[in-house]
Formats: sequence, structure tokens, C-alpha cells
Amino acid sequence: MSLQVNLNGKLVPKEEAKISVYDHGLLYGDGVFEGLRIYSNRIFRLQEHLDRLWESARAILLH
Repeated sequence: MSLQVNLNGKLVPKEEAKISVYDHGLLYGDGVFEGLRIYSNRIFRLQEHLDRLWESARAILLH
């Protein structure tokens, strides 16, 4: 089975994943990230991390 990647909310084989050369994130490096801590095999405060991640994405109009 080929490696699958998320492209616009859909899992597709990596060979089919294509983005435009005019993609804003590609041209300007836009992006957001969150650092996660794991204790006893559980992500610490996962929901708070996800909330911040989505809010950050909305703030820079990352769709």
C-alpha cells in the first residue's frame, strides 16, 4: 500500500498529491504549529492544543 497524505481534507496516494506553484503557503511559508507533551502515553491537554491550532489557522486565513 502506498503512503497516503492529507490533501485538502482527503487521503490520497503520495504520488497523486499535487499543489499549485502559486500556493500561498508554498510561496510565503505560511503555517502554524503546536508543540505537544506526552505523559504516560497520553497527549497532555490535547483539546487545548487543537483549539489553539485551529484558531491560529483561522487567524492567518489558512484553509
